[in-house]
Amino acid sequence: MSRAGHTDFAVRAPPLAVRGTLCLLAAMLPAAPSVQAGSFDFAALQTLLRSQDIGSVEQLLAALPAPQRARYALVFNSRSLQGATPELPRVILFGPDARFILTFNGSPAQRGFRVVETMEFDDAEKEFRLRELVFPERAAGADQVQVSEVNPTHCARCHGAPPRPVWDSFPLWPGAYGERYGARLTARERAGLGAFLAVQPAHPRYRQLLGVQRFADPETFHPSAVSQYGALAPEPPNAELGIALSRLQSQAIARELVRQPAFASYQYALLGVADSSCGGLAEFYPDTLWRQRRGALERFARDTAAANAREARLKAARAADGGLARTARRASSDSALVQLRFVAESALGVDTRDWTLALEQGTYDFTLPPPAVQPLREGLLAEVAARDAAVQDLSRYSTSSDGDRYCNYLKRRSRAALGGPSKEELPALAETAAAPSTAPGGVPGTPDAAGGTSPGAPSRPPALQLCISCHETGVAPALPFSDPGQLTRQLRARPAAHGTLIDEIRFRLSAAAGTQHMPLGVNLSEADRESLERYFTALATTPN
Repeated sequence: MSRAGHTDFAVRAPPLAVRGTLCLLAAMLPAAPSVQAGSFDFAALQTLLRSQDIGSVEQLLAALPAPQRARYALVFNSRSLQGATPELPRVILFGPDARFILTFNGSPAQRGFRVVETMEFDDAEKEFRLRELVFPERAAGADQVQVSEVNPTHCARCHGAPPRPVWDSFPLWPGAYGERYGARLTARERAGLGAFLAVQPAHPRYRQLLGVQRFADPETFHPSAVSQYGALAPEPPNAELGIALSRLQSQAIARELVRQPAFASYQYALLGVADSSCGGLAEFYPDTLWRQRRGALERFARDTAAANAREARLKAARAADGGLARTARRASSDSALVQLRFVAESALGVDTRDWTLALEQGTYDFTLPPPAVQPLREGLLAEVAARDAAVQDLSRYSTSSDGDRYCNYLKRRSRAALGGPSKEELPALAETAAAPSTAPGGVPGTPDAAGGTSPGAPSRPPALQLCISCHETGVAPALPFSDPGQLTRQLRARPAAHGTLIDEIRFRLSAAAGTQHMPLGVNLSEADRESLERYFTALATTPN
Protein backbone atom coordinates (compact mmCIF):
# COMPACT_ATOMS: atom_id res chain seq x y z
CA MET A 1 0.00 0.00 0.00
CA SER A 2 1.18 3.55 -0.47
CA ARG A 3 1.73 6.23 2.08
CA ALA A 4 1.75 9.99 1.62
CA GLY A 5 4.37 10.93 -0.94
CA HIS A 6 4.59 7.37 -2.26
CA THR A 7 5.64 7.05 -5.90
CA ASP A 8 4.79 3.44 -6.62
CA PHE A 9 2.28 0.70 -5.96
CA ALA A 10 2.76 -0.78 -2.52
CA VAL A 11 1.08 -2.70 0.30
CA ARG A 12 1.71 -1.46 3.82
CA ALA A 13 1.76 -4.16 6.47
CA PRO A 14 0.08 -3.70 9.86
CA PRO A 15 2.09 -4.76 12.92
CA LEU A 16 2.31 -8.52 13.19
CA ALA A 17 0.52 -8.41 16.55
CA VAL A 18 -2.63 -7.02 14.97
CA ARG A 19 -2.36 -8.34 11.40
CA GLY A 20 -5.21 -10.63 10.46
CA THR A 21 -3.54 -13.57 8.76
CA LEU A 22 -4.47 -16.83 7.18
CA CYS A 23 -1.99 -19.68 6.97
CA LEU A 24 -1.68 -21.45 3.66
CA LEU A 25 -2.24 -24.92 5.05
CA ALA A 26 -1.78 -27.68 2.52
CA ALA A 27 -4.34 -29.85 4.28
CA MET A 28 -7.03 -27.21 3.77
CA LEU A 29 -6.50 -26.84 0.02
CA PRO A 30 -7.89 -29.05 -2.78
CA ALA A 31 -5.73 -31.01 -5.16
CA ALA A 32 -3.63 -28.60 -7.20
CA PRO A 33 -4.59 -28.06 -10.84
CA SER A 34 -1.91 -26.91 -13.23
CA VAL A 35 -1.27 -23.16 -13.21
CA GLN A 36 -2.09 -21.48 -16.51
CA ALA A 37 0.18 -18.51 -17.21
CA GLY A 38 -2.46 -16.75 -19.28
CA SER A 39 -4.88 -16.54 -16.35
CA PHE A 40 -2.50 -16.15 -13.44
CA ASP A 41 -4.25 -14.64 -10.42
CA PHE A 42 -4.20 -14.89 -6.65
CA ALA A 43 -5.91 -18.28 -6.66
CA ALA A 44 -3.25 -19.55 -9.05
CA LEU A 45 -0.59 -18.11 -6.75
CA GLN A 46 -2.02 -20.02 -3.80
CA THR A 47 -2.06 -23.19 -5.89
CA LEU A 48 1.58 -22.61 -6.78
CA LEU A 49 2.58 -22.16 -3.15
CA ARG A 50 0.85 -25.34 -2.07
CA SER A 51 1.75 -27.58 -5.00
CA GLN A 52 5.46 -26.74 -4.76
CA ASP A 53 5.53 -26.17 -0.99
CA ILE A 54 7.08 -22.75 -1.53
CA GLY A 55 8.44 -21.10 1.60
CA SER A 56 10.58 -18.20 0.35
CA VAL A 57 10.35 -15.21 -1.96
CA GLU A 58 13.15 -16.64 -4.09
CA GLN A 59 11.32 -19.94 -4.59
CA LEU A 60 8.12 -18.11 -5.49
CA LEU A 61 9.79 -15.94 -8.12
CA ALA A 62 11.44 -18.96 -9.73
CA ALA A 63 8.07 -20.73 -9.97
CA LEU A 64 6.09 -17.85 -11.48
CA PRO A 65 4.98 -18.33 -15.10
CA ALA A 66 7.21 -16.59 -17.63
CA PRO A 67 4.65 -13.92 -18.70
CA GLN A 68 4.41 -12.74 -15.10
CA ARG A 69 8.19 -12.20 -14.95
CA ALA A 70 8.61 -10.57 -18.36
CA ARG A 71 7.02 -7.14 -17.81
CA TYR A 72 7.96 -4.93 -14.88
CA ALA A 73 8.94 -1.49 -13.68
CA LEU A 74 11.98 -0.78 -11.48
CA VAL A 75 11.72 1.71 -8.60
CA PHE A 76 14.99 2.97 -7.11
CA ASN A 77 13.57 5.54 -4.68
CA SER A 78 10.61 3.98 -2.90
CA ARG A 79 8.42 5.66 -0.30
CA SER A 80 6.43 2.48 0.33
CA LEU A 81 6.95 -0.15 2.99
CA GLN A 82 9.33 -1.93 0.62
CA GLY A 83 12.60 -0.05 0.46
CA ALA A 84 14.80 0.35 -2.61
CA THR A 85 18.17 1.65 -3.77
CA PRO A 86 19.51 2.33 -7.29
CA GLU A 87 21.53 -0.90 -7.28
CA LEU A 88 18.79 -2.96 -5.61
CA PRO A 89 15.48 -1.55 -6.84
CA ARG A 90 11.96 -2.49 -5.96
CA VAL A 91 10.43 -4.60 -8.76
CA ILE A 92 6.80 -4.24 -9.83
CA LEU A 93 5.90 -7.33 -11.86
CA PHE A 94 2.76 -6.45 -13.81
CA GLY A 95 2.59 -9.32 -16.28
CA PRO A 96 0.79 -9.12 -19.63
CA ASP A 97 -1.97 -6.67 -18.63
CA ALA A 98 -1.52 -5.59 -14.96
CA ARG A 99 -4.48 -7.70 -13.85
CA PHE A 100 -2.19 -9.31 -11.30
CA ILE A 101 0.79 -7.47 -9.83
CA LEU A 102 3.50 -8.67 -7.47
CA THR A 103 6.22 -6.53 -5.91
CA PHE A 104 9.47 -7.33 -4.07
CA ASN A 105 12.88 -5.82 -3.35
CA GLY A 106 16.44 -7.13 -3.19
CA SER A 107 18.24 -6.80 0.16
CA PRO A 108 17.69 -8.01 3.74
CA ALA A 109 18.77 -4.54 4.80
CA GLN A 110 15.74 -3.03 3.04
CA ARG A 111 12.36 -2.70 4.75
CA GLY A 112 9.76 -5.17 3.54
CA PHE A 113 12.36 -7.69 2.33
CA ARG A 114 10.33 -10.74 3.43
CA VAL A 115 7.06 -9.40 1.99
CA VAL A 116 5.55 -9.91 -1.46
CA GLU A 117 2.77 -7.45 -2.13
CA THR A 118 0.00 -8.21 -4.59
CA MET A 119 -2.78 -6.38 -6.37
CA GLU A 120 -5.42 -8.31 -8.30
CA PHE A 121 -8.19 -6.99 -10.54
CA ASP A 122 -11.43 -8.90 -10.02
CA ASP A 123 -13.03 -9.10 -13.48
CA ALA A 124 -16.43 -10.13 -12.12
CA GLU A 125 -16.78 -7.32 -9.60
CA LYS A 126 -14.52 -4.83 -11.45
CA GLU A 127 -12.61 -4.08 -8.26
CA PHE A 128 -8.99 -4.22 -7.11
CA ARG A 129 -7.95 -6.62 -4.36
CA LEU A 130 -4.88 -5.82 -2.26
CA ARG A 131 -2.98 -8.44 -0.24
CA GLU A 132 0.48 -9.18 1.12
CA LEU A 133 2.36 -12.41 1.72
CA VAL A 134 4.83 -12.47 4.60
CA PHE A 135 7.50 -15.15 4.30
CA PRO A 136 9.47 -16.56 7.26
CA GLU A 137 13.11 -15.59 7.75
CA ARG A 138 14.15 -19.10 6.77
CA ALA A 139 12.26 -21.06 4.14
CA ALA A 140 9.95 -23.39 6.04
CA GLY A 141 7.25 -24.46 3.61
CA ALA A 142 3.98 -22.98 2.41
CA ASP A 143 2.19 -23.48 5.73
CA GLN A 144 4.41 -20.79 7.31
CA VAL A 145 3.53 -18.11 4.74
CA GLN A 146 1.08 -15.57 6.11
CA VAL A 147 -1.51 -13.83 3.93
CA SER A 148 -3.21 -10.60 4.94
CA GLU A 149 -6.93 -10.08 4.71
CA VAL A 150 -8.24 -8.57 1.46
CA ASN A 151 -7.97 -4.78 1.36
CA PRO A 152 -6.80 -4.13 4.93
CA THR A 153 -8.41 -0.99 6.38
CA HIS A 154 -5.09 0.81 6.75
CA CYS A 155 -4.65 0.67 2.98
CA ALA A 156 -7.65 2.96 2.44
CA ARG A 157 -5.65 5.95 3.65
CA CYS A 158 -3.81 6.01 0.34
CA HIS A 159 -5.67 3.66 -1.95
CA GLY A 160 -9.21 4.65 -0.99
CA ALA A 161 -12.30 2.50 -0.59
CA PRO A 162 -12.90 0.83 -2.95
CA PRO A 163 -9.13 0.75 -3.53
CA ARG A 164 -7.44 2.19 -6.59
CA PRO A 165 -3.91 1.65 -7.89
CA VAL A 166 -1.43 4.41 -7.12
CA TRP A 167 1.06 5.06 -9.89
CA ASP A 168 2.29 8.42 -11.08
CA SER A 169 0.73 9.86 -14.23
CA PHE A 170 2.27 10.78 -17.56
CA PRO A 171 4.87 12.16 -18.24
CA LEU A 172 6.89 11.92 -14.98
CA TRP A 173 7.46 8.98 -12.65
CA PRO A 174 9.94 10.30 -10.06
CA GLY A 175 11.97 7.50 -8.49
CA ALA A 176 11.33 4.89 -11.20
CA TYR A 177 13.87 4.17 -13.93
CA GLY A 178 12.69 6.06 -16.98
CA GLU A 179 11.50 8.98 -14.84
CA ARG A 180 10.84 11.25 -17.81
CA TYR A 181 8.74 9.98 -20.67
CA GLY A 182 10.61 9.83 -23.96
CA ALA A 183 13.80 11.35 -22.52
CA ARG A 184 17.33 10.07 -22.13
CA LEU A 185 18.17 8.68 -18.71
CA THR A 186 19.83 11.11 -16.33
CA ALA A 187 23.38 10.49 -15.15
CA ARG A 188 21.98 9.25 -11.84
CA GLU A 189 19.69 6.80 -13.61
CA ARG A 190 22.44 5.51 -15.90
CA ALA A 191 24.78 4.87 -13.00
CA GLY A 192 22.14 3.16 -10.87
CA LEU A 193 20.77 1.06 -13.68
CA GLY A 194 24.28 0.00 -14.65
CA ALA A 195 24.91 -1.18 -11.10
CA PHE A 196 21.65 -3.12 -11.07
CA LEU A 197 22.39 -4.79 -14.41
CA ALA A 198 25.80 -5.84 -13.09
CA VAL A 199 24.38 -7.72 -10.08
CA GLN A 200 21.18 -8.99 -11.74
CA PRO A 201 22.47 -12.21 -13.40
CA ALA A 202 23.69 -13.72 -10.11
CA HIS A 203 21.18 -12.18 -7.70
CA PRO A 204 18.93 -14.81 -6.04
CA ARG A 205 15.82 -12.75 -6.83
CA TYR A 206 16.60 -10.49 -9.78
CA ARG A 207 18.00 -13.34 -11.86
CA GLN A 208 14.44 -14.62 -12.30
CA LEU A 209 13.49 -11.49 -14.28
CA LEU A 210 13.04 -12.06 -18.01
CA GLY A 211 13.86 -9.60 -20.75
CA VAL A 212 16.15 -7.54 -18.55
CA GLN A 213 18.07 -6.47 -21.66
CA ARG A 214 15.18 -4.08 -22.30
CA PHE A 215 16.51 -1.90 -19.50
CA ALA A 216 20.01 -1.99 -20.99
CA ASP A 217 18.76 -0.59 -24.31
CA PRO A 218 18.76 3.25 -24.35
CA GLU A 219 15.95 3.21 -26.94
CA THR A 220 13.61 1.71 -24.36
CA PHE A 221 13.36 5.15 -22.77
CA HIS A 222 14.44 7.45 -25.62
CA PRO A 223 13.47 5.88 -28.97
CA SER A 224 15.31 6.94 -32.09
CA ALA A 225 13.70 9.08 -34.77
CA VAL A 226 13.47 6.02 -37.02
CA SER A 227 11.58 4.05 -34.38
CA GLN A 228 9.27 6.95 -33.65
CA TYR A 229 8.56 7.66 -37.30
CA GLY A 230 7.81 4.02 -38.02
CA ALA A 231 5.75 3.61 -34.83
CA LEU A 232 8.03 0.68 -33.97
CA ALA A 233 8.93 1.60 -30.40
CA PRO A 234 6.75 0.11 -27.65
CA GLU A 235 5.86 2.22 -24.66
CA PRO A 236 8.52 2.31 -21.91
CA PRO A 237 7.72 0.28 -18.77
CA ASN A 238 6.35 3.15 -16.66
CA ALA A 239 3.96 4.29 -19.38
CA GLU A 240 3.02 0.71 -20.21
CA LEU A 241 2.03 0.09 -16.60
CA GLY A 242 0.12 3.38 -16.43
CA ILE A 243 -1.90 2.61 -19.57
CA ALA A 244 -2.77 -0.91 -18.38
CA LEU A 245 -3.84 0.32 -14.94
CA SER A 246 -5.91 3.12 -16.47
CA ARG A 247 -7.86 0.59 -18.54
CA LEU A 248 -8.65 -1.48 -15.47
CA GLN A 249 -9.44 1.55 -13.36
CA SER A 250 -11.91 2.76 -16.01
CA GLN A 251 -13.81 -0.52 -15.65
CA ALA A 252 -13.84 -0.13 -11.88
CA ILE A 253 -15.16 3.43 -12.18
CA ALA A 254 -17.90 2.39 -14.59
CA ARG A 255 -19.05 -0.40 -12.27
CA GLU A 256 -19.00 1.97 -9.29
CA LEU A 257 -21.34 4.30 -11.18
CA VAL A 258 -23.65 1.43 -12.12
CA ARG A 259 -24.09 0.52 -8.47
CA GLN A 260 -25.61 3.92 -7.67
CA PRO A 261 -29.44 4.14 -7.49
CA ALA A 262 -29.61 7.10 -9.89
CA PHE A 263 -27.47 5.49 -12.59
CA ALA A 264 -30.44 4.43 -14.72
CA SER A 265 -31.57 8.05 -15.04
CA TYR A 266 -28.13 9.47 -15.83
CA GLN A 267 -26.50 6.61 -17.76
CA TYR A 268 -27.02 8.21 -21.20
CA ALA A 269 -25.67 11.55 -20.03
CA LEU A 270 -22.61 9.90 -18.47
CA LEU A 271 -21.86 7.94 -21.63
CA GLY A 272 -22.54 10.92 -23.85
CA VAL A 273 -19.99 13.16 -22.12
CA ALA A 274 -17.38 10.42 -21.60
CA ASP A 275 -15.54 11.82 -24.62
CA SER A 276 -15.83 14.97 -26.66
CA SER A 277 -17.50 13.46 -29.73
CA CYS A 278 -21.13 13.99 -28.70
CA GLY A 279 -21.08 17.57 -27.45
CA GLY A 280 -21.47 19.12 -24.03
CA LEU A 281 -23.63 18.31 -21.03
CA ALA A 282 -26.24 20.93 -21.96
CA GLU A 283 -27.34 18.72 -24.84
CA PHE A 284 -28.10 15.81 -22.49
CA TYR A 285 -30.03 17.73 -19.83
CA PRO A 286 -33.57 19.09 -20.23
CA ASP A 287 -33.52 22.89 -20.44
CA THR A 288 -34.92 23.41 -16.94
CA LEU A 289 -32.38 21.08 -15.32
CA TRP A 290 -29.52 22.59 -17.29
CA ARG A 291 -30.41 26.12 -16.14
CA GLN A 292 -30.31 24.85 -12.55
CA ARG A 293 -26.95 23.07 -12.88
CA ARG A 294 -24.98 25.27 -15.27
CA GLY A 295 -23.51 27.55 -12.60
CA ALA A 296 -22.54 24.58 -10.44
CA LEU A 297 -20.71 22.98 -13.37
CA GLU A 298 -18.74 26.17 -13.98
CA ARG A 299 -17.66 26.28 -10.31
CA PHE A 300 -16.82 22.56 -10.46
CA ALA A 301 -14.58 23.13 -13.50
CA ARG A 302 -12.74 25.99 -11.73
CA ASP A 303 -12.18 23.82 -8.63
CA THR A 304 -10.86 21.00 -10.83
CA ALA A 305 -8.40 23.33 -12.55
CA ALA A 306 -7.15 24.60 -9.17
CA ALA A 307 -6.69 21.05 -7.83
CA ASN A 308 -4.78 19.99 -10.93
CA ALA A 309 -2.54 23.05 -10.76
CA ARG A 310 -1.72 22.06 -7.18
CA GLU A 311 -0.91 18.50 -8.31
CA ALA A 312 1.40 19.83 -11.02
CA ARG A 313 3.32 21.93 -8.47
CA LEU A 314 3.67 19.06 -5.99
CA LYS A 315 4.78 16.66 -8.67
CA ALA A 316 7.31 19.14 -9.99
CA ALA A 317 8.68 19.50 -6.48
CA ARG A 318 9.05 15.73 -6.10
CA ALA A 319 10.85 15.58 -9.42
CA ALA A 320 13.19 18.39 -8.40
CA ASP A 321 13.98 16.65 -5.11
CA GLY A 322 15.29 13.73 -7.17
CA GLY A 323 17.44 15.94 -9.37
CA LEU A 324 15.02 16.30 -12.30
CA ALA A 325 14.14 19.64 -13.79
CA ARG A 326 10.94 21.17 -12.41
CA THR A 327 9.04 20.51 -15.62
CA ALA A 328 6.05 18.45 -14.58
CA ARG A 329 3.39 18.56 -17.24
CA ARG A 330 0.17 20.24 -16.23
CA ALA A 331 -2.62 17.79 -15.51
CA SER A 332 -5.26 17.17 -18.13
CA SER A 333 -8.13 19.61 -18.33
CA ASP A 334 -10.28 17.37 -20.52
CA SER A 335 -13.70 19.03 -20.43
CA ALA A 336 -15.47 15.74 -21.10
CA LEU A 337 -14.09 14.16 -17.92
CA VAL A 338 -14.89 17.30 -15.94
CA GLN A 339 -18.50 17.05 -17.09
CA LEU A 340 -18.64 13.30 -16.42
CA ARG A 341 -17.24 13.78 -12.92
CA PHE A 342 -19.72 16.59 -12.32
CA VAL A 343 -22.64 14.27 -13.13
CA ALA A 344 -21.12 11.53 -10.97
CA GLU A 345 -20.70 13.81 -7.96
CA SER A 346 -23.75 16.06 -8.24
CA ALA A 347 -26.31 13.50 -9.40
CA LEU A 348 -25.01 10.11 -8.22
CA GLY A 349 -23.21 11.19 -5.05
CA VAL A 350 -19.93 9.50 -6.07
CA ASP A 351 -16.68 10.97 -4.77
CA THR A 352 -14.30 11.17 -7.75
CA ARG A 353 -11.18 12.20 -5.82
CA ASP A 354 -9.83 8.64 -5.98
CA TRP A 355 -10.46 8.04 -9.64
CA THR A 356 -7.03 8.77 -11.09
CA LEU A 357 -3.70 6.99 -10.64
CA ALA A 358 -2.07 10.25 -9.56
CA LEU A 359 0.02 10.15 -6.42
CA GLU A 360 -1.41 13.37 -5.01
CA GLN A 361 -4.87 12.79 -3.60
CA GLY A 362 -7.80 15.00 -4.47
CA THR A 363 -6.54 15.70 -8.00
CA TYR A 364 -7.85 14.73 -11.40
CA ASP A 365 -4.92 13.99 -13.68
CA PHE A 366 -6.08 11.49 -16.32
CA THR A 367 -3.29 12.14 -18.82
CA LEU A 368 -1.92 9.18 -20.76
CA PRO A 369 0.93 8.90 -23.27
CA PRO A 370 -0.05 9.74 -26.84
CA PRO A 371 -1.67 8.19 -28.78
CA ALA A 372 -3.32 6.33 -25.91
CA VAL A 373 -6.99 7.23 -25.58
CA GLN A 374 -8.96 7.77 -22.42
CA PRO A 375 -10.56 4.36 -21.78
CA LEU A 376 -13.42 5.50 -19.55
CA ARG A 377 -15.88 5.71 -22.45
CA GLU A 378 -15.33 2.03 -23.29
CA GLY A 379 -15.93 1.00 -19.69
CA LEU A 380 -19.19 2.94 -19.57
CA LEU A 381 -20.25 1.77 -23.01
CA ALA A 382 -20.00 -1.86 -21.91
CA GLU A 383 -22.15 -1.18 -18.85
CA VAL A 384 -24.84 0.84 -20.66
CA ALA A 385 -24.95 -1.54 -23.63
CA ALA A 386 -25.65 -4.42 -21.24
CA ARG A 387 -28.90 -2.60 -20.42
CA ASP A 388 -29.68 -1.17 -23.85
CA ALA A 389 -28.52 -3.19 -26.86
CA ALA A 390 -29.31 -0.32 -29.25
CA VAL A 391 -26.43 1.66 -27.77
CA GLN A 392 -23.87 -1.00 -28.70
CA ASP A 393 -25.27 -1.40 -32.20
CA LEU A 394 -25.30 2.35 -32.90
CA SER A 395 -21.82 2.91 -31.46
CA ARG A 396 -20.21 0.47 -33.91
CA TYR A 397 -20.80 2.66 -36.92
CA SER A 398 -21.59 6.11 -35.54
CA THR A 399 -20.47 8.74 -38.06
CA SER A 400 -21.49 12.24 -38.98
CA SER A 401 -22.69 10.89 -42.33
CA ASP A 402 -25.52 8.98 -40.66
CA GLY A 403 -26.77 12.07 -38.87
CA ASP A 404 -24.92 11.22 -35.63
CA ARG A 405 -27.60 8.69 -34.78
CA TYR A 406 -25.55 7.33 -31.88
CA CYS A 407 -25.12 10.71 -30.21
CA ASN A 408 -28.66 11.81 -31.00
CA TYR A 409 -30.02 8.61 -29.50
CA LEU A 410 -28.08 9.20 -26.27
CA LYS A 411 -29.30 12.79 -26.08
CA ARG A 412 -32.95 11.86 -26.62
CA ARG A 413 -32.86 9.05 -24.09
CA SER A 414 -31.04 11.20 -21.56
CA ARG A 415 -33.42 14.13 -21.81
CA ALA A 416 -36.37 11.76 -21.57
CA ALA A 417 -34.98 10.03 -18.49
CA LEU A 418 -34.30 13.39 -16.81
CA GLY A 419 -37.71 14.93 -17.37
CA GLY A 420 -37.81 15.75 -21.07
CA PRO A 421 -40.20 13.69 -23.25
CA SER A 422 -42.65 11.52 -21.32
CA LYS A 423 -42.05 7.84 -20.68
CA GLU A 424 -44.74 7.02 -23.22
CA GLU A 425 -42.56 8.58 -25.91
CA LEU A 426 -39.49 6.47 -25.17
CA PRO A 427 -40.53 3.41 -27.26
CA ALA A 428 -41.10 5.70 -30.23
CA LEU A 429 -37.67 7.24 -29.74
CA ALA A 430 -36.02 3.83 -29.63
CA GLU A 431 -37.93 2.69 -32.72
CA THR A 432 -36.88 5.83 -34.60
CA ALA A 433 -33.24 5.26 -33.72
CA ALA A 434 -33.34 1.66 -34.89
CA ALA A 435 -35.21 2.29 -38.14
CA PRO A 436 -33.37 2.83 -41.46
CA SER A 437 -33.03 6.46 -42.46
CA THR A 438 -35.35 7.73 -45.22
CA ALA A 439 -35.42 10.59 -47.66
CA PRO A 440 -37.58 13.66 -46.84
CA GLY A 441 -41.27 12.88 -46.91
CA GLY A 442 -40.74 9.28 -45.82
CA VAL A 443 -39.71 8.00 -49.25
CA PRO A 444 -36.56 5.85 -49.10
CA GLY A 445 -33.69 7.24 -51.11
CA THR A 446 -30.03 6.78 -51.94
CA PRO A 447 -27.59 9.69 -52.43
CA ASP A 448 -27.02 10.36 -56.10
CA ALA A 449 -23.87 11.70 -57.77
CA ALA A 450 -24.83 15.28 -56.91
CA GLY A 451 -25.25 14.50 -53.25
CA GLY A 452 -29.04 14.49 -53.43
CA THR A 453 -31.42 11.56 -53.29
CA SER A 454 -32.75 9.48 -56.15
CA PRO A 455 -36.50 8.94 -55.65
CA GLY A 456 -37.45 5.30 -55.30
CA ALA A 457 -33.89 4.06 -54.72
CA PRO A 458 -33.23 2.17 -51.47
CA SER A 459 -31.69 4.12 -48.59
CA ARG A 460 -28.25 3.18 -47.29
CA PRO A 461 -28.52 1.41 -43.92
CA PRO A 462 -25.93 2.53 -41.34
CA ALA A 463 -24.45 -0.99 -41.15
CA LEU A 464 -23.32 -0.62 -44.78
CA GLN A 465 -20.39 1.41 -43.47
CA LEU A 466 -18.95 -1.80 -42.01
CA CYS A 467 -18.92 -3.33 -45.51
CA ILE A 468 -17.29 -0.23 -46.98
CA SER A 469 -14.59 -0.05 -44.30
CA CYS A 470 -13.32 -3.52 -45.25
CA HIS A 471 -14.06 -3.97 -48.94
CA GLU A 472 -12.94 -0.52 -50.07
CA THR A 473 -9.76 -0.24 -48.00
CA GLY A 474 -7.90 -3.38 -49.11
CA VAL A 475 -8.77 -5.40 -46.01
CA ALA A 476 -11.18 -7.62 -47.99
CA PRO A 477 -11.83 -8.30 -51.71
CA ALA A 478 -12.72 -5.10 -53.53
CA LEU A 479 -16.47 -4.45 -53.81
CA PRO A 480 -18.02 -1.05 -54.65
CA PHE A 481 -20.37 -0.85 -51.66
CA SER A 482 -20.30 2.97 -51.67
CA ASP A 483 -21.33 3.16 -55.35
CA PRO A 484 -24.95 1.97 -55.72
CA GLY A 485 -24.76 2.00 -59.53
CA GLN A 486 -21.69 -0.24 -59.79
CA LEU A 487 -22.87 -2.43 -56.94
CA THR A 488 -26.25 -2.97 -58.63
CA ARG A 489 -24.57 -4.31 -61.75
CA GLN A 490 -22.20 -6.59 -59.82
CA LEU A 491 -24.92 -7.98 -57.55
CA ARG A 492 -26.68 -9.49 -60.56
CA ALA A 493 -23.70 -10.48 -62.69
CA ARG A 494 -20.61 -11.11 -60.57
CA PRO A 495 -20.13 -14.85 -59.96
CA ALA A 496 -19.51 -16.11 -56.41
CA ALA A 497 -19.28 -19.38 -54.48
CA HIS A 498 -23.03 -19.50 -53.86
CA GLY A 499 -24.20 -18.18 -57.24
CA THR A 500 -24.10 -14.48 -58.03
CA LEU A 501 -22.87 -11.77 -55.66
CA ILE A 502 -26.36 -11.16 -54.25
CA ASP A 503 -26.65 -14.89 -53.48
CA GLU A 504 -23.27 -14.80 -51.72
CA ILE A 505 -24.23 -11.76 -49.65
CA ARG A 506 -27.53 -13.31 -48.58
CA PHE A 507 -25.65 -16.43 -47.51
CA ARG A 508 -23.01 -14.45 -45.62
CA LEU A 509 -25.74 -12.55 -43.73
CA SER A 510 -27.54 -15.74 -42.73
CA ALA A 511 -26.98 -17.98 -39.72
CA ALA A 512 -25.98 -20.77 -42.11
CA ALA A 513 -22.68 -18.98 -42.79
CA GLY A 514 -21.46 -19.73 -39.27
CA THR A 515 -17.95 -18.35 -38.77
CA GLN A 516 -17.99 -17.09 -42.38
CA HIS A 517 -20.75 -14.60 -41.60
CA MET A 518 -20.30 -10.98 -42.55
CA PRO A 519 -19.24 -8.52 -41.27
CA LEU A 520 -16.41 -10.54 -39.74
CA GLY A 521 -16.02 -10.06 -36.00
CA VAL A 522 -19.29 -8.13 -35.62
CA ASN A 523 -22.57 -9.60 -34.40
CA LEU A 524 -25.21 -7.51 -36.09
CA SER A 525 -28.59 -7.00 -34.50
CA GLU A 526 -31.47 -8.66 -36.31
CA ALA A 527 -32.74 -5.24 -37.39
CA ASP A 528 -29.36 -4.33 -38.92
CA ARG A 529 -29.05 -7.68 -40.67
CA GLU A 530 -32.53 -7.35 -42.14
CA SER A 531 -31.91 -3.75 -43.23
CA LEU A 532 -28.76 -4.80 -45.11
CA GLU A 533 -30.52 -7.69 -46.80
CA ARG A 534 -33.43 -5.45 -47.84
CA TYR A 535 -30.97 -2.89 -49.21
CA PHE A 536 -28.98 -5.37 -51.31
CA THR A 537 -32.13 -7.11 -52.54
CA ALA A 538 -33.66 -3.77 -53.56
CA LEU A 539 -30.55 -2.85 -55.54
CA ALA A 540 -30.39 -6.25 -57.22
CA THR A 541 -34.00 -5.89 -58.41
CA THR A 542 -33.69 -2.25 -59.50
CA PRO A 543 -34.24 -1.83 -63.26
CA ASN A 544 -31.26 -0.60 -65.30
